[in-house]
Amino acid sequence: MANPVFNRLETEWKQTTPAGYPTMPGYRPGAHSAPEAQPDPRHPYGAAGPVTGAAGTPPAFDQHALEDAERAYASAPADAVDRGRMTYDDVLVKTGLLFGALVLSAAGAWAVTAANSAAGAGLMMIGLVAGFVLAMVNIFSQTIRPALIVSYAVAEGVALGALSAVMEYMYPGIVVQALVATVAVFGVTLALFASGRVRNSSKLMRFTLIGLIGILVYRVLDWVLALTGVVQGGLSGATFMGIDLGLVVGVVAVLIGAMCLIGDFDQAKVGVARGVPAKFAWSCAFGMMVTVVWMYVEILNLLSYLRD
Repeated sequence: MANPVFNRLETEWKQTTPAGYPTMPGYRPGAHSAPEAQPDPRHPYGAAGPVTGAAGTPPAFDQHALEDAERAYASAPADAVDRGRMTYDDVLVKTGLLFGALVLSAAGAWAVTAANSAAGAGLMMIGLVAGFVLAMVNIFSQTIRPALIVSYAVAEGVALGALSAVMEYMYPGIVVQALVATVAVFGVTLALFASGRVRNSSKLMRFTLIGLIGILVYRVLDWVLALTGVVQGGLSGATFMGIDLGLVVGVVAVLIGAMCLIGDFDQAKVGVARGVPAKFAWSCAFGMMVTVVWMYVEILNLLSYLRD
């Protein structure tokens, strides 16, 4: 998987059977167990001989036990919610809660930045550092902590709100365009995946991972060269076949983000099919948020190149 959040989940989910129960030693998905010993046809319900109580008399008949068994048999079968298993609704609700927290915190940071640019710059740095630390904790922690996942959403909202306010001041209308483009990419990718026209595969994920590493190396190198003054304006100011290199990398980054979303959707589907515990819905929502936030920043950066 390209998304580090789902890399850990995929490892944990391998320890779960499709019914949601922990695997037993020697368990292999799809393998059939050895046939059970058949009872003696002369005594199909147990050992040979009459069934008697402790004193040699027939066992007592329990009417209450029979009624309880009949009620259990007549009742509706337990679904995934009753068994505490993750469902698509769980993932949707948790994802909606996280994006709601992000939007609220972003609105507050936007207002502060619009009133005081210096305070906005401080909020942006605080949000970036806090978001990075919380992301690392949530990715590598062995325990799912919803409070920390929500805190990550708030921190990212603060950083994105301040950044968006600055970009809107420099390029009026760019934030609405970036939001619409992000929602469009997310919606189209989800529709294609749900329809089965686009499917996840190991080759696709390997390509996506290579692309992510390449973009990360490019961003770091661009930042270092621009900071040291070796290349005026960094690599993004260079041209490739008459086109700004930053524009080409931006388009590739958005495509890589869409591929990451395909992997995210597929892992959520696998989790529901395996019947993993409901708490993993928080991790699925967190993984999707990481991808969407990164894609929004890339689209914002891409639109700024187009404006220039």
